Amino acid sequence: MSVVTLTTDFGDADAFVGMMKGVMLGIAPSVRFVDISHKVAPQNIREAAYLIATAFEFFPNDSVHLCIVDPGVGSNRRALAFKAGGHYFVGPDNGIFTHILRRYNSVKAYELANREKMVPSVSNTFHGRDVFAPASAWIAKGEPLQSFGPVIEKPVLLSLPEQLRSAPNLIEGEIVHIDNFGNAITNITQNLVEHVQADFKAERMEIAIKSHLLTDIMQSYSFADDNKTLSAIFSSFGTLEFFVKNGSVNSMFEVSLGDHVEIRFF
Repeated sequence: MSVVTLTTDFGDADAFVGMMKGVMLGIAPSVRFVDISHKVAPQNIREAAYLIATAFEFFPNDSVHLCIVDPGVGSNRRALAFKAGGHYFVGPDNGIFTHILRRYNSVKAYELANREKMVPSVSNTFHGRDVFAPASAWIAKGEPLQSFGPVIEKPVLLSLPEQLRSAPNLIEGEIVHIDNFGNAITNITQNLVEHVQADFKAERMEIAIKSHLLTDIMQSYSFADDNKTLSAIFSSFGTLEFFVKNGSVNSMFEVSLGDHVEIRFF
């Protein structure tokens, strides 16, 4: 049984997601759906890019990942599908797959241009239902990617922040995601922190975000003081995260997407 995941900014109040699933079931009745999230902030392509990049590896190989945050729907932006890391990806060519395309840089992406693989009448405002959902279902049934259209040269990539070792004892990064609990997740990986720490033979570190300075990384949330202080931890995704025990970093400390983070070793 094939798995199709869905990541969108459609929310759960309207019928959009249900209609897409209905279209897919009409093509591939045995498909199994998994909703990763339908609460991506409206039109926030970067947030969707982060979510799918961190989630897809936890699904079986040959899963189809349908991702739609599509402010350019109805324009000349392309629709694409590709396979990378043993998984299929379907969505608009607007940078939503930037992290994945950079990780697997030899990917061959195909344009979704074959009208026979779409609904009979394609709306200019709902390609999720009329273009992307049918393509996902056909792929789940085993349809080869080259049957959908020509190879896409240079898929769109977003200009996304990257962690940087800017000095022998300094790592710089930024906040790339605020989760539902108000935790602020950075693009600084545990692997880089441990590498620089060992390479510099550091005895201690200082983590700076805005006007706040931390000197320790917690082993778990429970180790933090229960007094609404800002704390740091390595998240389940292997990246540095700021949190407040029983609180929200986002609301209590006004930490926002794009805020600069530094780790200095001594």
